[in-house]
Formats: sequence, structure tokens, C-alpha cells
Amino acid sequence: MASPHMKWWFSALCLFASAAAAAPLRIGVSDSDAPPMAVLSPDGAKLTGGLSLDIGQLLAEELDMPPQFVILARKRVEPAIEAGKVDLICNANPDWFGNSARLQWSHEIYPLTERVLSLKGRPPIRQMEDLTGKRIGIQHGYHYPELEYLWSSNRSGKETEARFDLLFKSLEKQLSDVAIVTEFIYVWWARNHAEEASAFKLHPLVVSSHPTMCALSPQSHLKLDALNRAVDRLHKNGKLKAMLTRYQSAE
Repeated sequence: MASPHMKWWFSALCLFASAAAAAPLRIGVSDSDAPPMAVLSPDGAKLTGGLSLDIGQLLAEELDMPPQFVILARKRVEPAIEAGKVDLICNANPDWFGNSARLQWSHEIYPLTERVLSLKGRPPIRQMEDLTGKRIGIQHGYHYPELEYLWSSNRSGKETEARFDLLFKSLEKQLSDVAIVTEFIYVWWARNHAEEASAFKLHPLVVSSHPTMCALSPQSHLKLDALNRAVDRLHKNGKLKAMLTRYQSAE
């Protein structure tokens, strides 16, 4: 028969285990992330859709933790995760964080790819050399190191636009021959602007591909090994791939 002392310790252990199991997975989302990375409510206070929501829910389910999404001002993203105010920030890459060395990084979730877009009817672009002689539309504030050799040698031209949607206008007005677009963002735009998108096509050439992963706070109770095992299981069981197909081109 168990002693009262042993019963007390057993009860305390059960309460502790229950509290730990109920601890939420706090997932930070920048309020500056555009769709489909994050879809926010009209007042910007709640995450209603997008990759951040889908990836967060998959990870939380795999870790058996309730997800809790925390909207952060862009300038608060790095200090918030370093201080432990959130556990995770996904759709991230160490090169994009000034404090990356002070954070922990998961295995890769998915690659973020940039592809070539043009009006329909243009010959397929399969390699970088196919861009020779073309006016390439790009977005202001973005960097394209893979294409610098074409511009520095005057083998191709450059047309810089202030916004993503102006890349399409430039193609339509034939101010540029091709445009460089992030595949996820273009596919999301095209599904919501089907009539306009019918004039364009994505080409086979991948201009760049950057791995994205989750940054884990050093203050989090979640351990990196456990996070990585969850990511690996999502790859192995096909749940991650199935989710990502909703954001990828069918071409």
C-alpha cells in the first residue's frame, strides 16, 4: 500500500505532467509577411491563413502541443524570439536574421524558389543563358546575385519595379521581357486573379532556391532535437508535401 507521502509525490508529478502537456507552442508571425506566407484578419490582429498557419498547425499536432500564434511587429521579431516571448518563427533562414547565431535552427521545411515569368507564347526558358539579351523585371529592395553576371557584362537589361504587381504591368506593356517572381507568391496571386494570370506563364528555370526552416528560441522549453524529429516525421509521412502542394504551381 502506498504511503501518503508517495501519493502526494505521485499527484504532484501528474499535475506537473498535465501542465507541461498543456503548454502551448507559441509561434511568432511578422505583421509584414505578405500572403501566402501569412494571411491576417482585416485589423491585422489575427492569423487566418497562409503558410505560417499551416506549418504551425502541422508542427503543433506532431508535437502534441496546442498552437498559439503571436502577431509581431517586424522590428520585434528578432528580439521576441531571442527573449523567449515566442518559441518558434518559421518561414525563416539564418541569413535573414541579424541574431541568427544566438538562435537554434530546425531542419529544412521547404525551399523558397524564384522562377521566371513571361507573357504566354514565349519560348521556354530552361537555363540562365536563355536570359541573355532580355530585359529582366525585378522588384525594388530584393537581391538577385545569380543574375548579377548578366547585368554587369551588359548581356541583359534590368527593369526595377516598386511593387510585385507592377512586374505584370511591365510585362503587359512590353517594358520587360521576363520577370523574376517568388513561386509561392505568384501562385497565390494567380489563383486570386485568374483572368489576369491567364496572360502569363511560369518557366522551368529556377533562378534561386533558399531553404526555409524554423528559428527556435534558446529560452523555449521545446528542445531542438524534438523539433527536428517532428519536422522529419512530417517529411516522411507526406503531410508537409501534401500541404505545400496547395501553394505550388501545377505546371
